[in-house]
Amino acid sequence: MEFIEVIQNVLHPQYILLILVGVAVGNVFGCIPGLNAPIAVALVLPITFAMDTIPAICIIMGLYMGCVSGGLVSAILLKIPGTAASVATTFDGYPMAQKGRGTEALSYGAFASFFGGIFSTVCLLALAPLLAKMAIGFGPWEYFGTATLSLVLVCVLMQGKMLKGFIAVTLGLLLKTVGMSPVDGIAARYTFGNYNLESGFDLIVVIIGIFALPEILYSIGKIKEKIKPSEIKKKKFYIPDMPTIKKYTSTMFRGSVLGTFIGILPGMGGGAASLISYAQAKKTSKHPELFGTGHEEGIFCCESANNATTGGALIPMLALGVPGDTTTAIIMGALTLQGLTAGPLLSMNQPVLFKSIIFIVLIANILMYLFQVSTIRYMSKIIEVPKSYLFPIISVFCITGVISLNNNVFDLVYLIGFVIIGYILDKNDYPLAPFILANVLGRIIEDNMRRAIVYYGSFQECLKQVSIGTVFFVLAVVLPIISAVLSNPKVRAKLKMKPLRSE
Repeated sequence: MEFIEVIQNVLHPQYILLILVGVAVGNVFGCIPGLNAPIAVALVLPITFAMDTIPAICIIMGLYMGCVSGGLVSAILLKIPGTAASVATTFDGYPMAQKGRGTEALSYGAFASFFGGIFSTVCLLALAPLLAKMAIGFGPWEYFGTATLSLVLVCVLMQGKMLKGFIAVTLGLLLKTVGMSPVDGIAARYTFGNYNLESGFDLIVVIIGIFALPEILYSIGKIKEKIKPSEIKKKKFYIPDMPTIKKYTSTMFRGSVLGTFIGILPGMGGGAASLISYAQAKKTSKHPELFGTGHEEGIFCCESANNATTGGALIPMLALGVPGDTTTAIIMGALTLQGLTAGPLLSMNQPVLFKSIIFIVLIANILMYLFQVSTIRYMSKIIEVPKSYLFPIISVFCITGVISLNNNVFDLVYLIGFVIIGYILDKNDYPLAPFILANVLGRIIEDNMRRAIVYYGSFQECLKQVSIGTVFFVLAVVLPIISAVLSNPKVRAKLKMKPLRSE
């Protein structure tokens, strides 16, 4: 009976159309350098606020899948990754395009994206319900430990930027304390007597201010650059031949496994997955000297890995209420706007909706591939659109979206403040992902910490509890220390470890 309800939820023609629209718009955002998945999802949030739950999820998941895969177009044709996830795709994709094999490179990338997306969705379908069942027994202390460890992992996994990551997290958590105190709702904190600040900062405004507008400001300096992509052969469908698919199936499988695992780790994302997969494929290849010269395997390993991170990042979000990357953090905010709380209670209280979300992801991956193989020739033309037309339109959407949230002009005032913060952080090489994740998880951390202290009597008593929450909190304290010690060149030399890039 549940399965029938899920099918009815997902296979409605209107919902299929919304997923397709999301995929199409996501591909456009993905293939244009300077735009990415967080920006696309942030822009559509004000629209989804007025939509029902299933339609809103359909368009958001379509955007997410489309954006991650869309970056391969400009990466292959221009050597400019449309998104961070497509950085490694340029290594062999662009040389192939220069040799007149751009059409083949795009078809390989599209199929590998599809393979990785489907693989990670199957993992999502298998693992998310199991993790959710395990997490149902979590109390406030366990949720506090899980969320805290997630923020710490985001910073620790950023080689060479751990300190900057912690600074960004601290700033994000500090700004999240603005407004009425949670749990009791008695004290107004950091409002400076302004009643507009009593409700805190709206997550959508923060995301648009930190991601979208600063990126536009940064890209204005390159607005006059002319783009001339490689020519694409005219075909109805851009599908690789079966011998090629069979030859690189094992490569795509390894890339998908790596991508799914890396997607589960908070803050890693498709960029890290594709680079690690590329290095692994080159190391295990019989012809490593061909990598970087236009080798097909270099495309298959990257694109399968970066798209597999989508399903991987959704696993902790749906099962534990902890986003796996920046985009899933924004998606988690979108669910909150719909009155839903991502995590184990979602699977327990609304199992049909929980499974519907997973099946929507599956259909989004299928539609993403069908869209790409039939429109690659046209998508390659989008990257030629002058940014002097594109950026003003996006800016208008941003500002209109912010005003439409609460019909409050004050939102524009602090939007400007977040634009300045985002621009300063980005220009000084501070990672933005920890800041956004801190904004999403800040309330979860504070609420559950206060509830745990009330329940157990004190923070010291919480630490004495034999639970997964205590284990996670101890790991959150220990991991940065271990990482700092291991990042020391002298220590690494003694342990005969390879030097970090930052060194």
